[in-house]
This record gives sequence, structure tokens and C-alpha cells, in this order.
Amino acid sequence: MTHRPRDTPTTLSRRNALLALGGLGAGTMLLDACTVTRGTAPISTAGLAKNPASGRKTTINMFSLWGGPTGQGLAALAKQYEQSQSEIGVRITYAPATGIGVQQKLQVAIASGDPPDVAQIVPYETPQWAALGIMTDLTPYLKRDGLGQKDFIKPAWHDMNYQGKIWQLQWDADPNFPFFWNKDLFEKHGLDPDKPPQTIDEVDEYSKKLLKKSGPNITQIGLIPWQTYGFANSMFTWGFAFGGKFWDPDKQRVTADSEYVVKALEWMVRYAKTVGGANRVSVAPPSLQLNPFATGNIGMAPMVATDYKNIKAAMKNMHIGAGLIPYQAPGADHPGQGAWVGGWAAFIPAQSKRKDAAWDFLKWMSATEAGTAAEWKNVGLVPTYFGGALETVKKDPVMNPFYTTLFATENVRPNIPVADFFAQSLETEVSKAIFGEKSALAALRTVNSDTQRELDRFKREVGQ
Repeated sequence: MTHRPRDTPTTLSRRNALLALGGLGAGTMLLDACTVTRGTAPISTAGLAKNPASGRKTTINMFSLWGGPTGQGLAALAKQYEQSQSEIGVRITYAPATGIGVQQKLQVAIASGDPPDVAQIVPYETPQWAALGIMTDLTPYLKRDGLGQKDFIKPAWHDMNYQGKIWQLQWDADPNFPFFWNKDLFEKHGLDPDKPPQTIDEVDEYSKKLLKKSGPNITQIGLIPWQTYGFANSMFTWGFAFGGKFWDPDKQRVTADSEYVVKALEWMVRYAKTVGGANRVSVAPPSLQLNPFATGNIGMAPMVATDYKNIKAAMKNMHIGAGLIPYQAPGADHPGQGAWVGGWAAFIPAQSKRKDAAWDFLKWMSATEAGTAAEWKNVGLVPTYFGGALETVKKDPVMNPFYTTLFATENVRPNIPVADFFAQSLETEVSKAIFGEKSALAALRTVNSDTQRELDRFKREVGQ
């Protein structure tokens, strides 16, 4: 049975919907902590596309924006799905994002009325895309197949929902972030290598001992809090670590200038001033291919799984500790409170002509034991489904810190229809505060008022 998408209260043409996405979505891939290979990068496309298995009753098309090993792993996952049944073939079309993070090929396909059957999305974009009528309501499928809240980690289930309906399945949980420290650097500067900081006050204390300068330039630093994968991700991470809230769901209001979010940014600004200024940090060469933590000149850093795995593989003599991100009272009260879950989801475009077959593949890859095991084996990303693959992640010596962080996490970024605008505004205004162009309070008040105004405008346009 084919399930119809939710009707939007006002009629939006495909062209207008895509214009709205282009305006609000630029920067999605730049702001998500996961790494995506963009279309402008000089990469090999070998193995990123896949033809469907022959002799199948139905063929579906999935757009993949992933390059490199991740894209090749996704193609391998699709082959494994084909081996699990004999009815459905899967074509993988490589459709990379542009340099500014826009899924242009997907948007053009939707606008032309010929979309893929499965496409990818950053979870917090769900309200925007659903409100624009671009996504299929998956609720009837989940109900029919007995899937519900009990089957997914809490943050993923939160992002899969919008206005009481399910619009996507989150197949990748990106735990942002475990907290890592350089044990060798700790020991060298008289710090206990087995005792990481638990609070932000202790981060400051440790940082004083780890700081080194050459003239005005910083050549070794304890932590670079404003470089936690961009200014917006840094703000979310440390804002949560201080106990801050960015959104009031009851009042439906943006709260970027709430007390503990402001305190978190004030701390980042103060930290930058204490070390001599953000523009004075010179701890890694521009040509470095690894996360700067690999240089041995940074004492502490939150990191994503890919960076940690790469450093472990390349720097075998570096001793790295892993734990939960420090917190700051009185807003927060335990380590790990700054963590949040990002990742990637997949959805069925509303105009897909093969929804039932698309659902079969989407469910297999995202919400079955076999599919999530294939995801972990081929793609190396952490599933959100409570199946066998999560236990495998738990037992993996490199990935265990991400499993621990995942189940300590209480936060997600606000999943509101203008989430991209919110993140872009944070990116701009937090940068101004860090480099001394604005006070923390002024910067966050600008974010708050601009984002709320944009949200109100969006709701008016779609009739909410």
C-alpha cells in the first residue's frame, strides 16, 4: 500500500519548496559534525555509484552524497541488502553536495518531479523538509511493522518525529562528543595522565599548565573550545555543558540568549583572551591531514569517531585517554552533559513512485539487526536501532568511548524548521564574540532575535 505524504496547510510549488531549502539549507553539511565529501573536492568517484542487481521485480534509486570509503561502504551495504531478498534491486546514484553544503542534485530531481526513492538528510532538518511537503509520512509503515520508540535511542527518536508523525529513519548516530586528552602531554607537565578534568573550572586549571608560547603565538594549548567542529557546534557543545537550553518547546521560542548559554560563550571568549587571542593559536601546520590533536600540541579535545580512529591508526605511540566531556555548575551537574547526538538519516521523497520497496530497503538498513550489522561492517557508522550492531560498537576498543557517550547523551540540537538558519547565525555571531567584535550577550541576542524572526516568517509562509 502506498502512503501519502502529509498535506501542508498551504500549497507550495516544488519550485518554491526548493527555493526555501536552498536559502535555509546552505551549510548543513558544513555544520554537522560528521564529515561529508563535497562535490567540489578533487576525489575519485570509483565505487561510489552502483547498478541494481539484474532480474529484480522492482528497482529503487538511492541518492548518496558520500565520497571515499563511506560512499563505497554504502554501495556495499546495498549489495548485501540485495543478497538478503530477491525482489528489489538498488541503484546508488552519487549525488554529492556542493561546496556550501547544498544537495543540489537532489533538489533539482525533486523540483523536476523525478526524485530518488531514498535520499539522505541531517536529522535536525526534518521539520523544515516535512513542513515543505517533500517527505513521505512513514508513521503507517512503522505501525504496520511494529516499530516504535522502544526500538531507537532516545535522541534519534526525538529527531525522527515532527508534529506527531515519523518522517525519516536515522541510520547513523554521531555521538558529539567524547572528551579526549593527551596522556603524554599531561605527564610531561605534572598532570595525572589518568585523571582528566571533570569540570570547566578544572579545564581552565589544566590549561594554564599546558600553555606554551613562542613570542605572541601559541604553540601548545590545553583546549581550543571554539574549534569544536565550527563555531555553531562549539556553541551547542559548551552551551549544553554549562546546562544551557537553546529552545523552549512549550513556548515555541528560541532561547539562544538564555543564562547558561551566555555563560558558556563568555567562558569561551574569556579563554581566548587568557591565551592571548584566538588569532594567535598556531599549533598545527596548514597542510596537516589529521585532526590537529594529532600534533601533540593540544592537551584536550572533543572529537568525532573518524578523527579519533585516524589518529589511533597514524599515531601509534600517542597515549590518549577518553571520557565524558566536562561540565560546569550550577547549570549542569555531571560530566557528559555537554554531549549531543548528530548523524544522518534517510527518508522517502513524497513523489517517489516506489514507496513500498523504498521502505523495505530503508527499514532493513536502519531498523533491523542484519542491516545495522551491515552498516557497521561496511560503512563504519554507529546505528540508532537497538540491535546487535550497537553491542558490537560497545565491544570495539576504539569505538567504545562513542558508545559510552551515546548512552550518556541527553541533548540534540533544536529540530525546528529553521534549524539551518539557527546554526548559520550561531556560526557568524559566535565568531564575532570569540574575535572580540561583540560581547557574548550581544552576539547571542542577535542570534535569538534573528532566528525567532525567521521561524515566525517560515510558519506564516507554510500556514502553521
